[in-house]
Amino acid sequence: MARTQSVCGARTKHGGRCRRLAMVGASRCNLHRGDWATYTIERDRERARRRRKR
Repeated sequence: MARTQSVCGARTKHGGRCRRLAMVGASRCNLHRGDWATYTIERDRERARRRRKR
């Protein structure tokens, strides 16, 4: 079975590319994802929706 999950590719401290697998639904691994990542933004929006419903 072929792997379809993408590789992170972020720049490392040493100038190379990160070779870790990206998180599902994201373009970066868990070390390089940051708060700007699509899934992080979606998670924050969902939290805000839950807070508004209370």
